[in-house]
Amino acid sequence: MRHSTTTDGAGMASLLLADSRLPVGGYTASGGLEPALLGGLPVQEVPAFIAMRLATVARVEAGTAVVASAAVRHLRASAPGCTCTQGGDATTPEPVSMSEPASEDVAWAWAARNPVAAVRDSSIAQGRAMLRLVHRLRPDGPAAQWLEGLPRPLTVRAVVLGAFAGELGLDGASVARVVGYDDVQSVTAAALKLEPLDPVDAVAWTLDSASHLDDLVAACADLVAPYDIPAHSAPQLEAWHAAHAATERKLFRV
Repeated sequence: MRHSTTTDGAGMASLLLADSRLPVGGYTASGGLEPALLGGLPVQEVPAFIAMRLATVARVEAGTAVVASAAVRHLRASAPGCTCTQGGDATTPEPVSMSEPASEDVAWAWAARNPVAAVRDSSIAQGRAMLRLVHRLRPDGPAAQWLEGLPRPLTVRAVVLGAFAGELGLDGASVARVVGYDDVQSVTAAALKLEPLDPVDAVAWTLDSASHLDDLVAACADLVAPYDIPAHSAPQLEAWHAAHAATERKLFRV
């Protein structure tokens, strides 16, 4: 069964992509919180941990997804007879560049910014699940076309999610906000499984991260080329991830 989503449904698409119940394996990741707690991070420092992610690794994810979404929006806009618009606004024509980057180029840019094998493997697993969603819902759409032939080691979540978001009509700011929000929620949801917390505290952490999320959106919303993707890193987090990969008793992959 093929489902259709017009650009007027971009708001719904944004909510859908940010929903943890989307069947793409998001529940397997803690946003690095489990290895951080095992590495000695005090639970009261989780808000600072969230802010750190939004300023570093989450910007890499968001920037990658935004570039992928821009490429697919370009494909949509350049299709014969297409009257597509960005973000569901019928009065605003979709801005396009002369050509879109290849999906493999965007994926390689992401990989160059993520040196830890455990992080890559987790992202590939979620990317494959997201790709299944694309093939089921839009098998002949521009996202599937743009992603066609992408090698398995490069089917990372940010690239596939960004491509699907571009097909569903999300603009760059919306894509960046979805990715950043999902990053925050991954951490807060994991915290409730890992520590004896009041759930209201996790909600408060999410709300308190709003200004940091706005900064991420502002930094990533207009990116269009692989070399534009931020190259921020978090060395301590990378060390925690590497150690976590060898841990036998754990709730989350990363």
